[in-house]
Amino acid sequence: MTSRERLLTAYRCEQPDGLPIMIRGVRCWDEQWVATRHPSYKPVIDVVAEYGDYQLGWGPGSGVLLSGTSEAWYSTETIPGDDWNDVIRTLHTPAGELTARYKSSNRGLPGLEVEHFVKSLDDIECIASIPYEPLQVDASGFFKLEESIGERGVVMCSIANPLYTFAMLMGSELLAIWSIEQRDMINEWIAILTERTCDILEQEIAAGVGPVFSMLGEEYITPPLHSAVDFREFCVEPEKQITRRIHDAGCILHTHCHGPLDGILEGFIELGSDVLHPVEAPPLGNVTIYDAKRRLAGHICIEGNIQIGDIYAAPTGQIVDQVKYNIDVAAPGGGYVLAPTASPYTEVLTDQTVNNYVAMVETAAQYGR
Repeated sequence: MTSRERLLTAYRCEQPDGLPIMIRGVRCWDEQWVATRHPSYKPVIDVVAEYGDYQLGWGPGSGVLLSGTSEAWYSTETIPGDDWNDVIRTLHTPAGELTARYKSSNRGLPGLEVEHFVKSLDDIECIASIPYEPLQVDASGFFKLEESIGERGVVMCSIANPLYTFAMLMGSELLAIWSIEQRDMINEWIAILTERTCDILEQEIAAGVGPVFSMLGEEYITPPLHSAVDFREFCVEPEKQITRRIHDAGCILHTHCHGPLDGILEGFIELGSDVLHPVEAPPLGNVTIYDAKRRLAGHICIEGNIQIGDIYAAPTGQIVDQVKYNIDVAAPGGGYVLAPTASPYTEVLTDQTVNNYVAMVETAAQYGR
């Protein structure tokens, strides 16, 4: 099998000819990304290029709140700093301006949201004033990526999780408060954004995009900040409308969701996920790979669950043992892709981290045959 065939076979919960290996965040195919990495990344890039199966992402853009209107737009001002830049974003709407602030790193570290656009119900009125005009999808970028990657992997088309689109306006804290105080309003916006997402999705399917669509954002509404009832109401029920269209087109939904999923795991089956990443074991999650395989086998392909923290700090022997155990438990019968739970997140990789990445990939390649 080619890498593409191997991944798609596993995504369909079938048995490929060998273990698919997806090393999240190591973009071997991206010449600019490779050229801007610290030299410590080279052994990791080399081993992933030799044994890994590539997973690329593409999206059509989201306009302003999934609208193609020209009556609302973003502007950005960056105030440079030594280690951190202060990025001020302004959302211009017919009813007024909203401001958000973001810290971006000059050393390749993850950024930090300092202030969100929506801080009060008055700000929601500004959001509501944005006219809706369907986005016009240009899928040429998707096909260029597919052509460039060939059989070396898959290109996933990102689609907007309606709850995520709304939550990004205000952040998790205010969303949690409003999930109690303004529940009807949240549901109204999820319904609006679900319809807009379906408009975009139908254009993509008509253009021939697929077969893998990706969605993230469910982690905004998972325990412990939210209940299983919240997850069903805000994610499972509305997303069924989206996944129904994906499956009717013979396509696959890949879902990315961190956190403790034990109380809601079967909800991903119901909403229509075909692949779930990263399915985290304790202590960061609460579902072991054994339990996940027992509950998801035949329904959802597990993509994971080697913790990124262990890759950075655990003894290399522990990583090797974990890889072998995961393969023994999750690979038989198909429906498993070995992957880290997250991307490498530091500018420089220590020798320990490099050794662990290399051991993880080489063990998976040899043991996963």
